[in-house]
Amino acid sequence: MTPKGYAPADSFESPRFSGVRTFMRLPAVSDFEGVDVAFLGAPFDTGASFRVGARFGPEAVRSASHLLRPYNAGAGVDIFQHVSAVDAGDLSVVPGFIADSFTRIEAGLRPVHEAGVVPLVIGGDHSIALPELRAAAAVHGPVALVHFDSHSDTWDSYFGQPLNHGTPVPARHRGEAHLAIA
Repeated sequence: MTPKGYAPADSFESPRFSGVRTFMRLPAVSDFEGVDVAFLGAPFDTGASFRVGARFGPEAVRSASHLLRPYNAGAGVDIFQHVSAVDAGDLSVVPGFIADSFTRIEAGLRPVHEAGVVPLVIGGDHSIALPELRAAAAVHGPVALVHFDSHSDTWDSYFGQPLNHGTPVPARHRGEAHLAIA
């Protein structure tokens, strides 16, 4: 069977331990022509107050994903017969500076949305939900967030700061045009 477009490297042609670490061994591509889904890293954890390390999440997930197979035997589905996916690299961040990082994350995601590509962001602490929502809303209009976690993370501020992992969408930002929280 021929993939729809971009698909992972063939493990029978190239061993899993070789090549550049991309998600699921997908091609590293920044041109979104013919792409349905783009995996992007967000190596950011400045918003975390405890157990930082999410900045290493994209790298760790990419390494672990090398063992994923495109074919699900139970469902009888090869996902890449239906979607063309790439690893579009990491979004730009500024360690230690939340507002600047949010500006860069939003700016990095807008062209993905504008190209009609679904971004799947790996890594980052919970605070990056806000620039992700802003980028989606800027292109697609009203959006909503369904947040699953062991605690609500709906503080208005934490240590007097409105932007951090415990306030992924602080109250003062909930009224932004096109941004709704479900």
